[in-house]
Amino acid sequence: MSLVQIHFDGDIAVNHQVSMRTLGKTLTHLQNSMDRAYLEIHYGQLWKFAKMRQEFYQDVELLVQEPKEGGYVLDFLSSNPVTKTVINRVSSAVSGAVEASKKAGLDKATKIEESLGKRMAQVESGILVPKDLQTMIDNPDASVIRRYGDRAICREIDQILSIIRAGHAGDSTFELFLSCDKSAKFDFNRESAGKFHSTVSRRELGEPVLYHATISSLDRQNNNGKIYNLITGKVANIHFFSEDFLEMAMPFFQEKKEMAFVGSPLIEYGAFDPNAGDIYFIKLA
Repeated sequence: MSLVQIHFDGDIAVNHQVSMRTLGKTLTHLQNSMDRAYLEIHYGQLWKFAKMRQEFYQDVELLVQEPKEGGYVLDFLSSNPVTKTVINRVSSAVSGAVEASKKAGLDKATKIEESLGKRMAQVESGILVPKDLQTMIDNPDASVIRRYGDRAICREIDQILSIIRAGHAGDSTFELFLSCDKSAKFDFNRESAGKFHSTVSRRELGEPVLYHATISSLDRQNNNGKIYNLITGKVANIHFFSEDFLEMAMPFFQEKKEMAFVGSPLIEYGAFDPNAGDIYFIKLA
C-alpha cells in the first residue's frame, strides 16, 4: 500500500481545520504533480503541454481518508503498483529540489531580458554559432543538469508552498509525507518554502539554436506568440525582445509560410523541454 500524506500546522490550521481555498489549491496541485510524473513514466519523457487522458486516471488514483488531528492531517492511499512508481518519481523530484535549495547561494539570477540581450550580441559577434535542434537535443546545453519532469513536478509542489509563503498565513508549516518503496518526509516553513521557490523558479536562456516553424499566433501587446515546431511536431511559446523583433516574424505569419530563425530555449531549474519549451527569438536565420 502506498501513502501520500499532507499536514498543515500553525496559524493556517485553526481547530484542526483548514479553509476550502487552502485545501482545494493543495489537492489540485498535488494531483497535478502526480499526473506530471505519470506522463513522464508513460511516454518516457515529458513535454510542456502533455495532457492526461481519461484512461490514465486509474493509474494515478489515490483514495482520500478521514482527516486527522494534529494540525490538519490528510492521508491518500493506493494499492496500484503503477501509482507506487508515480509516487517514487515525485519523491525523487522533490528530494532533489529540497537538497538544491539548502545549498543554493544568495546570488541573484540574471533577468531574462538582460540574458537575451547578451545572447543577441554573442550571435551577432560570432562568439556563439547556433546549433541545429537535433544537435542540441543530443548534446544539451551545459546549463541543463536535470530532466524537465523534475521542473514540472516541483512547480506543482511550489504552488502548494505559496500558501504558507503568503504573509497572511502567519506562522504556518506544511509537511508532505510520501511512503512507497522508501518513506520521505519534507517539512516546510515560510523560510524553507521561500528557498524552494527561488531554486525551482530560476530561469536562464540556453545557447542559440536554429529552429524551423510555422507561426500559429502573434500578440503585439505582450510581444509573444505561438509556433508549431516543424522538427518536433509540437506547439511552443515564442517571446520577442520588443515589438520591432515581433514585426520580423509578421510576414511569415500573414503569408502562412515557414520561418527559419535563431532562438534561445528557456531553461528553468536546470531543465528544458526541447519539444514544446518556451523559445526567445534572436534573429531570422
